[in-house]
Amino acid sequence: MRRSASGLLLALCSCATGGAVRERMRAVENDLAVARKQRADQCAPRELAAAEANLRFAEVELSQGNGGRADDHLGIAQRAARAAVTGSQQCGAVSVVIREQPGRPVAKVAMTDSDGDGVPDVEDFCPEVPGPASNHGCPLTGDRDRDGITDDIDRCPDQPGPKENFGCPWPDRDRDGVADKDDRCPDEPGPKENFGCPRKQTLIIVRKDRIELKQQIHFAPNKAVILKNSYRVLRQVARALKDAPAVIVRVEGHTDNVGSRDRNLKLSQERADSVKEFLVRQGVLRSRIVSEGFGPTRPIAPNTNRAGRAANRRVEFRIAEPAPVPARPGETAPPAQTPPSAETGLAPQTAPPAQTAPPAQTAPPADTTPPAQTTPPADTPPPGQTTPPKGPGSGQ
Repeated sequence: MRRSASGLLLALCSCATGGAVRERMRAVENDLAVARKQRADQCAPRELAAAEANLRFAEVELSQGNGGRADDHLGIAQRAARAAVTGSQQCGAVSVVIREQPGRPVAKVAMTDSDGDGVPDVEDFCPEVPGPASNHGCPLTGDRDRDGITDDIDRCPDQPGPKENFGCPWPDRDRDGVADKDDRCPDEPGPKENFGCPRKQTLIIVRKDRIELKQQIHFAPNKAVILKNSYRVLRQVARALKDAPAVIVRVEGHTDNVGSRDRNLKLSQERADSVKEFLVRQGVLRSRIVSEGFGPTRPIAPNTNRAGRAANRRVEFRIAEPAPVPARPGETAPPAQTPPSAETGLAPQTAPPAQTAPPAQTAPPADTTPPAQTTPPADTPPPGQTTPPKGPGSGQ
C-alpha cells in the first residue's frame, strides 16, 4: 500500500515539473521569435544559435522523461534567447518620422539609409557612398569598352573582351580572326573552318610574315600587264587573304638592273599596283593591300647573268603589321608591336606607315638579310611572241 502511494506521488510531481518546463519553453520560443524579427541572425548569431540548440535539447530530454536535464538545457536556452533579443535591438535600426497632417498624426517607419541612395544600410555594401540597388548600393565605376565588365576589374578597359579573360580580347597572333586558344596554327593565318590553319595550296605557302610563291608572277616585257599563266597563283593568294580577314599584305615589286633606275622604279610600282588591282577584283578589300615598287634596290641574286636577273624580276607578298591605334587624349599610347621574329630566317622589318591615300608611300629601309628563295627559271615569252630586242629597261 505504501509503495503504491509513493509511485502515485512521484507521478504527480513529474507531471507538475513537466508542465512548468513546457511553460518556460513557450516563453523561450517567444523570445526567439522576437530575436529573429530583429535580425538576430546578423547581429547576435551565436546567442541565437545557442538558444535554439538548447531549446531543442530540452525538448528531447523532456520527451525521454529526464526532467532535470531538460531544466538545465532550458536554463541555458533562456539566457541565450534573452541575450539574442538584447543584442539585436540595434540591428537594422529604424527611425520614426512623425509628420503633422490635418486631422490625426501619421507615423512612418523607415530603415536607416545613411547615403540616401534608397538602399537600406542593412542591405547596402557601401552604406556611406550612394549607388544603385542593382550594384548592392555601391557606385558603378564605368565601362568604357562596353563589354559588360566594369573598369575597376577590367584588365583591358579600352578593348572589349569576355569575362573569362578578365575583360581582355583573346590573343590572336596571326590576326586571322581565330583566337590563339582555338587556333591550331597560331602563327600562320587560316580560316576558322580549318581551325585557324592555312588551306593547303599547290602554288603558295602561307608563312608567319609572308606568302611564299612556288612560281613567279609573269608580266608582259617592259609592261605591267599580268600574263594569264599567273592568274592561278594570284587566285590562290587572294583566297589565302580572304581566309584571314584581319591581315594586311604589302605587295612588293622588284626588277633587275637593266635600264635606268628611274624607269625600273616606275615599272616595279606599276606591276605592284597591277597585282593589287587583280586581288581587289578577286574580292580582297583594297584597304588591306599596300603596293610598293623597289626597282633594282633589293636584288636576291647577282645581276651578272640571265638566271640572276630573272630571279630579281619578281613580286613578293609581305604580311605587314597594322598601324598603331592613336592614343586618346590623356592616355598613354600603346606599346609598338614587335615585328615578326626570325623564325623563318628573315630579319625584322619595319611596319609600313599608316595609309592616308593609297598607293603612293615611302619605301621602308632595305632588308639586312633577304629571304631565301629558290631561283626561278627565266621568263619565257608566251606562245607566238618573240623575244624583244634589248634596250633600256629590257628583260623586265
